[in-house]
Amino acid sequence: MVAGTVKGFNLPIDYVLYDMSYVNMIMFGAVLPSYKPSGDVKADGNQKQEEIKVDDPKMKARARQIIDSLV
Repeated sequence: MVAGTVKGFNLPIDYVLYDMSYVNMIMFGAVLPSYKPSGDVKADGNQKQEEIKVDDPKMKARARQIIDSLV
């Protein structure tokens, strides 16, 4: 939250850490724009990539399929 407030509003880090209250940081962060696209389409119009977590046992077969297709 601190990094977002510092970068988003171009504020000095010392001001954010020592002079702003937690409530003010939350309110500052609430008005920062979000660039996360909604749904299955990215902001540039392309399809969202499939997310595979290789440490998930349910995804083991899909992860193996992707790795095999690369070889």
